[in-house]
Amino acid sequence: MSAESFVKTVKGARRGMSLAQKLHYRLGAVVLVLLGLLCGSAFFVWWLEKDFRGSYFDSLWTIMFTLIGQGEFASYPHTFGGKIIVFLISIFGVAILGVVFAEVLQRIINSKIRQILGEMMGINTCKFEGHVLLCGWNARASHILRELLAGGTQAALIAKERPNDLDNNVFFVQGNPSERETLLRGGIQKAQSAIILKDSNFGEDDSHSILTALAVEDTAPDVYTVMELDNPDNERYARYAHVDDILYSDSLIANITAMCTQNEGISAFIKDILSTADDGHSFASFDVPEDYRGKTISEMFNYLKGEGGLPVGVLTPPKLDGHVPSSEWVSQVNPPENMVITLPMKVVCIVKDSYGDNGV
Repeated sequence: MSAESFVKTVKGARRGMSLAQKLHYRLGAVVLVLLGLLCGSAFFVWWLEKDFRGSYFDSLWTIMFTLIGQGEFASYPHTFGGKIIVFLISIFGVAILGVVFAEVLQRIINSKIRQILGEMMGINTCKFEGHVLLCGWNARASHILRELLAGGTQAALIAKERPNDLDNNVFFVQGNPSERETLLRGGIQKAQSAIILKDSNFGEDDSHSILTALAVEDTAPDVYTVMELDNPDNERYARYAHVDDILYSDSLIANITAMCTQNEGISAFIKDILSTADDGHSFASFDVPEDYRGKTISEMFNYLKGEGGLPVGVLTPPKLDGHVPSSEWVSQVNPPENMVITLPMKVVCIVKDSYGDNGV
């Protein structure tokens, strides 16, 4: 493109940008006018300049190049009508093209800016499905997210402020996780599970965590919920919220520390099986399928060992009426080999992190 043609195109685009502000809500009409001008001009070029020789689409191609100031016809029309067409295309066509170009570009930029700002500010709605929703932020949250992402699990976070070191793959929602609207923006109804952490931004006790659990269970009762508590006396209130699992992080860390102190070298083993981010081994639980009803623990364990797993125990529900959360099931480490399997039951194994979730 020559310098003169380039300057003319830029001037037309600038005129179009000023017109675009006035025609912001009439983009469809402007596009129709541009198409009508191009198609009509192509017909007259086909008639006046070519006397219907060649094809109409060749004339349309000529008009398209005339619009950007290129081609022989743009400089040397042979008829008076052709000169009028070049004049109209050069003035009005370039301006209208500038309107369309400027408006489309502005809408794309505005949409992208809204998306980026929405993600940064946490005002967008999470579109994930089967993800883990982290409710609250503390010193342990980054490690939890690292493990989830390493295992290939999508994750979203609800917190008062966006953490500085938050991974870009984590969808961030700004707000209070104890509010239904915020949970919906976090995609709670399509989440696989929710982790409720103690967040000092919402208080120093467990009350906010319990309120969050109530909101989660009310909004999405089928989502598996894991809650972090400080005070064991508050467990009964968490159970009222029908939380599936409860962890006491401080006591868990204390137990692991004591165990490592009493057993030299065991810390490396514990680190391996408690992490999915090191390409090592980790704990996994599977529902025992119907095919194993009536068989022995020995038969099931032998099968799992043949598949590369290391079974360590089973989980069975207590003999109570009604639904009991799996966190309250009775654990049996290294059960008797002749124990007969009754369902429901879960088997707990140590597996390679790449083992998958195919189950028993």
